[in-house]
Amino acid sequence: MLKKFPAVVPIIALLVLLTFSFPGRPVAGEKEGQIEQHLERGTALAQKGDYDGALNEYQKVLKIDEGNALAHNNLGIVYKRKGLYLSAADEFKAALQSLPNYFKAYNNLGNVYFERGYYDEAVKYYHKCLAVKPSFADAHWNLALAYEEKGEKTRAIRHFKKFMDLSDASTYVALAQQHVDRLSAKPEETGLEPEMTTFGENAVDESE
Repeated sequence: MLKKFPAVVPIIALLVLLTFSFPGRPVAGEKEGQIEQHLERGTALAQKGDYDGALNEYQKVLKIDEGNALAHNNLGIVYKRKGLYLSAADEFKAALQSLPNYFKAYNNLGNVYFERGYYDEAVKYYHKCLAVKPSFADAHWNLALAYEEKGEKTRAIRHFKKFMDLSDASTYVALAQQHVDRLSAKPEETGLEPEMTTFGENAVDESE
Protein backbone atom coordinates (compact mmCIF):
# COMPACT_ATOMS: atom_id res chain seq x y z
CA MET A 1 0.00 0.00 0.00
CA LEU A 2 1.45 3.36 -0.99
CA LYS A 3 2.23 5.85 1.74
CA LYS A 4 0.64 9.26 1.59
CA PHE A 5 2.85 12.24 2.34
CA PRO A 6 1.67 15.74 3.21
CA ALA A 7 1.88 18.13 0.31
CA VAL A 8 4.31 21.02 0.31
CA VAL A 9 4.48 24.09 -1.89
CA PRO A 10 6.60 23.21 -4.94
CA ILE A 11 9.77 25.25 -5.08
CA ILE A 12 9.94 25.34 -8.88
CA ALA A 13 7.17 27.32 -10.54
CA LEU A 14 5.90 26.94 -14.07
CA LEU A 15 8.37 28.57 -16.41
CA VAL A 16 7.79 30.98 -19.28
CA LEU A 17 8.70 29.24 -22.51
CA LEU A 18 11.85 30.22 -24.35
CA THR A 19 12.78 28.96 -27.80
CA PHE A 20 13.93 25.35 -27.54
CA SER A 21 15.90 23.72 -30.32
CA PHE A 22 16.70 20.05 -30.77
CA PRO A 23 20.01 18.86 -32.23
CA GLY A 24 19.52 17.16 -35.55
CA ARG A 25 15.82 18.03 -35.73
CA PRO A 26 15.54 21.13 -37.96
CA VAL A 27 12.04 22.56 -38.31
CA ALA A 28 11.01 25.04 -41.01
CA GLY A 29 10.58 28.63 -39.82
CA GLU A 30 6.80 28.75 -40.14
CA LYS A 31 6.34 25.43 -38.37
CA GLU A 32 8.81 26.42 -35.66
CA GLY A 33 6.68 29.48 -34.98
CA GLN A 34 3.55 27.34 -34.74
CA ILE A 35 5.27 24.98 -32.34
CA GLU A 36 6.35 27.84 -30.10
CA GLN A 37 2.82 29.27 -30.07
CA HIS A 38 1.26 25.94 -29.07
CA LEU A 39 3.87 25.42 -26.35
CA GLU A 40 3.25 28.91 -24.98
CA ARG A 41 -0.50 28.34 -24.95
CA GLY A 42 0.03 24.99 -23.26
CA THR A 43 2.10 26.69 -20.58
CA ALA A 44 -0.52 29.35 -19.95
CA LEU A 45 -3.31 26.78 -19.72
CA ALA A 46 -1.31 24.54 -17.40
CA GLN A 47 -0.62 27.51 -15.12
CA LYS A 48 -4.37 28.09 -14.89
CA GLY A 49 -4.99 24.41 -14.10
CA ASP A 50 -6.66 23.78 -17.47
CA TYR A 51 -4.84 20.49 -18.07
CA ASP A 52 -7.14 19.30 -20.82
CA GLY A 53 -6.52 22.51 -22.73
CA ALA A 54 -2.77 22.15 -22.17
CA LEU A 55 -2.85 18.56 -23.44
CA ASN A 56 -4.60 19.72 -26.59
CA GLU A 57 -1.90 22.31 -27.28
CA TYR A 58 0.98 19.89 -26.70
CA GLN A 59 -0.69 17.31 -28.94
CA LYS A 60 -0.90 19.93 -31.68
CA VAL A 61 2.87 20.29 -31.43
CA LEU A 62 3.31 16.56 -31.96
CA LYS A 63 1.12 16.70 -35.07
CA ILE A 64 3.69 19.09 -36.52
CA ASP A 65 6.78 17.41 -35.08
CA GLU A 66 6.04 13.94 -33.69
CA GLY A 67 9.49 13.67 -32.12
CA ASN A 68 9.39 16.93 -30.20
CA ALA A 69 10.96 15.98 -26.87
CA LEU A 70 9.75 19.08 -25.05
CA ALA A 71 6.13 18.47 -25.98
CA HIS A 72 6.37 14.81 -24.92
CA ASN A 73 7.90 15.83 -21.58
CA ASN A 74 5.22 18.47 -20.98
CA LEU A 75 2.47 16.00 -21.86
CA GLY A 76 3.97 13.60 -19.36
CA ILE A 77 3.89 16.19 -16.58
CA VAL A 78 0.27 17.09 -17.28
CA TYR A 79 -0.77 13.42 -17.45
CA LYS A 80 0.97 12.85 -14.11
CA ARG A 81 -0.91 15.76 -12.55
CA LYS A 82 -4.14 14.25 -13.82
CA GLY A 83 -3.19 10.95 -12.16
CA LEU A 84 -2.63 9.16 -15.49
CA TYR A 85 0.70 7.60 -14.55
CA LEU A 86 1.01 5.07 -17.36
CA SER A 87 0.42 7.75 -19.99
CA ALA A 88 2.87 10.04 -18.19
CA ALA A 89 5.58 7.36 -18.21
CA ASP A 90 5.01 6.72 -21.92
CA GLU A 91 5.46 10.41 -22.72
CA PHE A 92 8.65 10.76 -20.68
CA LYS A 93 10.06 7.70 -22.43
CA ALA A 94 9.09 9.19 -25.80
CA ALA A 95 10.91 12.41 -24.85
CA LEU A 96 14.02 10.39 -24.01
CA GLN A 97 13.80 8.45 -27.25
CA SER A 98 13.98 11.75 -29.13
CA LEU A 99 16.54 13.36 -26.83
CA PRO A 100 18.50 10.68 -24.91
CA ASN A 101 20.34 13.18 -22.68
CA TYR A 102 17.18 15.00 -21.55
CA PHE A 103 18.03 14.70 -17.86
CA LYS A 104 14.84 16.36 -16.62
CA ALA A 105 12.76 13.71 -18.38
CA TYR A 106 14.74 11.01 -16.52
CA ASN A 107 13.98 12.80 -13.25
CA ASN A 108 10.29 13.12 -14.15
CA LEU A 109 10.11 9.44 -15.05
CA GLY A 110 11.71 8.56 -11.73
CA ASN A 111 9.05 10.64 -9.97
CA VAL A 112 6.29 8.61 -11.65
CA TYR A 113 7.75 5.36 -10.32
CA PHE A 114 8.41 6.87 -6.88
CA GLU A 115 4.85 8.07 -6.49
CA ARG A 116 3.56 4.64 -7.46
CA GLY A 117 5.80 2.96 -4.90
CA TYR A 118 8.24 1.35 -7.35
CA TYR A 119 11.37 2.58 -5.62
CA ASP A 120 13.88 0.37 -7.43
CA GLU A 121 12.73 1.74 -10.79
CA ALA A 122 12.74 5.27 -9.40
CA VAL A 123 16.34 4.86 -8.23
CA LYS A 124 17.36 3.62 -11.68
CA TYR A 125 16.01 6.69 -13.46
CA TYR A 126 17.31 9.17 -10.90
CA HIS A 127 20.76 7.68 -11.43
CA LYS A 128 20.34 8.02 -15.20
CA CYS A 129 19.45 11.67 -14.66
CA LEU A 130 22.55 12.25 -12.55
CA ALA A 131 24.75 10.41 -15.03
CA VAL A 132 23.87 13.17 -17.50
CA LYS A 133 23.72 16.07 -15.01
CA PRO A 134 25.56 15.26 -11.74
CA SER A 135 24.88 18.75 -10.38
CA PHE A 136 21.07 18.51 -10.73
CA ALA A 137 20.12 19.00 -7.08
CA ASP A 138 16.48 17.93 -7.49
CA ALA A 139 17.47 14.41 -8.54
CA HIS A 140 19.71 14.07 -5.47
CA TRP A 141 16.73 14.95 -3.27
CA ASN A 142 14.47 12.50 -5.06
CA LEU A 143 17.10 9.76 -5.01
CA ALA A 144 17.60 10.30 -1.28
CA LEU A 145 13.85 9.90 -0.71
CA ALA A 146 13.81 6.69 -2.72
CA TYR A 147 16.75 5.25 -0.79
CA GLU A 148 15.06 6.24 2.46
CA GLU A 149 11.95 4.33 1.42
CA LYS A 150 14.14 1.33 0.61
CA GLY A 151 15.69 1.47 4.07
CA GLU A 152 19.16 2.32 2.71
CA LYS A 153 20.00 5.02 5.23
CA THR A 154 23.65 5.57 4.34
CA ARG A 155 22.88 6.21 0.68
CA ALA A 156 19.90 8.37 1.57
CA ILE A 157 22.04 10.55 3.86
CA ARG A 158 24.73 10.85 1.18
CA HIS A 159 22.28 12.22 -1.39
CA PHE A 160 20.49 14.50 1.07
CA LYS A 161 23.87 16.04 1.88
CA LYS A 162 24.70 16.33 -1.80
CA PHE A 163 21.38 18.10 -2.33
CA MET A 164 22.20 20.49 0.51
CA ASP A 165 25.54 21.30 -1.12
CA LEU A 166 23.97 22.02 -4.51
CA SER A 167 20.58 23.60 -3.77
CA ASP A 168 19.75 27.19 -2.91
CA ALA A 169 16.13 26.28 -2.02
CA SER A 170 16.25 27.09 1.69
CA THR A 171 12.97 25.35 2.55
CA TYR A 172 14.08 22.05 1.07
CA VAL A 173 17.62 22.38 2.44
CA ALA A 174 16.09 22.63 5.92
CA LEU A 175 13.91 19.60 5.23
CA ALA A 176 16.93 17.67 3.96
CA GLN A 177 18.72 18.41 7.23
CA GLN A 178 15.69 17.08 9.12
CA HIS A 179 15.89 13.86 7.12
CA VAL A 180 19.62 13.55 7.81
CA ASP A 181 19.13 14.16 11.53
CA ARG A 182 16.35 11.59 11.76
CA LEU A 183 18.22 8.98 9.74
CA SER A 184 21.36 9.51 11.82
CA ALA A 185 19.58 9.37 15.18
CA LYS A 186 19.05 6.37 17.38
CA PRO A 187 15.51 4.90 17.18
CA GLU A 188 14.51 6.31 20.57
CA GLU A 189 15.62 9.80 19.51
CA THR A 190 13.50 10.10 16.37
CA GLY A 191 10.51 12.42 16.35
CA LEU A 192 7.96 13.36 13.74
CA GLU A 193 8.91 12.45 10.19
CA PRO A 194 9.74 15.41 7.93
CA GLU A 195 7.62 16.09 4.87
CA MET A 196 8.43 14.10 1.75
CA THR A 197 7.68 14.93 -1.85
CA THR A 198 9.54 14.62 -5.11
CA PHE A 199 10.12 17.68 -7.23
CA GLY A 200 12.10 19.00 -10.14
CA GLU A 201 9.43 18.95 -12.81
CA ASN A 202 8.19 21.95 -14.77
CA ALA A 203 5.07 22.18 -16.90
CA VAL A 204 7.34 23.58 -19.59
CA ASP A 205 11.13 23.34 -19.67
CA GLU A 206 13.28 26.07 -21.14
CA SER A 207 16.46 24.08 -21.67
CA GLU A 208 17.84 20.60 -22.09
